Amino acid sequence: MSELPAPSATRLKSPSWLDGRLVIGVVLVLLSVVVGAKIISSSQRYDVLWAASRDIAPGTTLIKADLVQVDVRFKDHGAVYISTAGASPVGRVTVAPLADGQLIPLTAVPATTPPATRLVTIPVARLHMPRGNDLHGVLVDLYVTPKTLSGQVQATPELVLAGVAIADTIVDSSLSGADGSGVVLSVPVAYVDAVVAAAQLGSVDLVRVPTGTTATTTRPQPASPAVSSSASSASSTNTEVPASSALASP
Repeated sequence: MSELPAPSATRLKSPSWLDGRLVIGVVLVLLSVVVGAKIISSSQRYDVLWAASRDIAPGTTLIKADLVQVDVRFKDHGAVYISTAGASPVGRVTVAPLADGQLIPLTAVPATTPPATRLVTIPVARLHMPRGNDLHGVLVDLYVTPKTLSGQVQATPELVLAGVAIADTIVDSSLSGADGSGVVLSVPVAYVDAVVAAAQLGSVDLVRVPTGTTATTTRPQPASPAVSSSASSASSTNTEVPASSALASP
């Protein structure tokens, strides 16, 4: 019988860097590393936003000390707040109350010009206004207790202006009257005459409006004949007190 031909032995080839499976494996590993690094990086990314450094009342012109930068991680709502990457809100006027540490919404400090105001300085005794070293932006109601024609102070105080913001305070022992103290109020132009007249009529009291209080429309009580006579000679006053909401809300 003839012998069957024996198969020739084949040698295994050494692996090559050009092997297709090796190249695909390396590419997959690198791709997974890049994707994982991107996911970790995005999970640790923070938005830097502006927040209030203290309680701020409506009608307050923001200054640098009113603001603090906060790192926040948002999924989809960061655009409704003011970012430090954009224009600074310093100089804008608040139209809504802000609590200490609260992120500042875009709607709370609109870029449009608010109603025209004037800074009116009035003498107020220190025990007749809110306590605190920094009353900037504090919301108050302005009352006056007028004097009669004989110079006596009558018992019933009268509301002059509701929901007005304090722009600054004055404490100087060298000044005469009101124990050398007073406040600067940010008053809408239409009510400047009423505030100026009130400062001339008698003793002034500033009653602090609690933070978060809902604003309502109010009217002062009718003035007595003596007060009306004095007020008409000092200034033409408005009988309707502006709503706090008109001063504090858009």
